[in-house]
Amino acid sequence: MLSTIVCCENGLPTSPSGSDLAVTLARTLACLVTANVEGLIADVRIAGPSGQDLTLLARHAGCDLSEADNEPDWLRLALEAARGPDVFLLRCGRAPEAGFIEEAGDFLAHHGKGTARAACVRAVPESFFERLFPSLAPVAGLIATRDRMLGAPRGGFARLARFVVPAATFRARARRIL
Repeated sequence: MLSTIVCCENGLPTSPSGSDLAVTLARTLACLVTANVEGLIADVRIAGPSGQDLTLLARHAGCDLSEADNEPDWLRLALEAARGPDVFLLRCGRAPEAGFIEEAGDFLAHHGKGTARAACVRAVPESFFERLFPSLAPVAGLIATRDRMLGAPRGGFARLARFVVPAATFRARARRIL
């Protein structure tokens, strides 16, 4: 089972309808319900900026909350507080597509325990070049051991994904839900 962290990012764009961070976060959390019911996810934590009134949302969703002034700090606090040895880090505003639960479950079952175990979920290609070369799509989700993520140099989600160097990329993508 995975400890899941939904990572809010600095400069998270709002949706065309003007949705704020709380609405985007609620949509991201809603996409994790099935994974929780299926037994893939053990607990969920929100990592985000302080002063955004996310406490009420976290309480209603049954999540823990790690807040700080900048992304590297709130990400570090959330990783330190993660309960399990394996962590699924998901960018706020993204939802894993169908097939993710089965793929992640198979990955965890067949790749044993250890620090080398890491996989990523890429975003659905949006630009012309990402459609031509899907590997150029940004990493939207990351599964790795908590210790490996904590060993990364201080930085945000993108820097952490580069440090972990996932050995596997899931076929399931993460679509934008803003």
